[in-house]
Amino acid sequence: MRLFAILLSLISCLSTAAHAQESDSLFADYEAYAAFVDRHVMRRDFIPLIQRLGGRDEFTPEQLAANQRQLEGAWPRDFVKVSVFKEIDLGGGIRQEGRIYWTGTSYAFFYAMLHQREDDLAVITFLLNSSSKPIMDRF
Repeated sequence: MRLFAILLSLISCLSTAAHAQESDSLFADYEAYAAFVDRHVMRRDFIPLIQRLGGRDEFTPEQLAANQRQLEGAWPRDFVKVSVFKEIDLGGGIRQEGRIYWTGTSYAFFYAMLHQREDDLAVITFLLNSSSKPIMDRF
C-alpha cells in the first residue's frame, strides 16, 4: 500500500511580524479546532485544512491542488467515523493527539501537537497519513 502523507511543522513565533502567519494555526478553543479538523478530514476537503492549520505560506496553489488530488486518490470516499485514539499531556499546556477516520476498511490517521494558551489553542504541527506507523512514531 502506498503511503500518502502531508507533514507540516509549524513553529509558534512570538514576534509581532509573525503574527499574521501564526494566526492561521489558532483556534478559539479545543472544540473549534476539533470540529474544524473533523469536518475537513471527513469530507476530504484538504486544501482548507492545510491552509488553516498553517500551510497557507508553505505551498503554491498548484501544490495544494496536487496534494488534494493525491489525498483523494488515497481515500476515494468521505469518512463516516472518527475517534481520538491517543492523547498525551506533555505539560505546560502542550498535548499530542492521534485521530483516526474511517469508512469501511479505508483509514486515515491524523496527528497534532497542540498548545493551549491563555486565550486560544495553537496547532504547532500536524501529520495526516494512510498508515498508522508515522502517527504512532510521534508518541
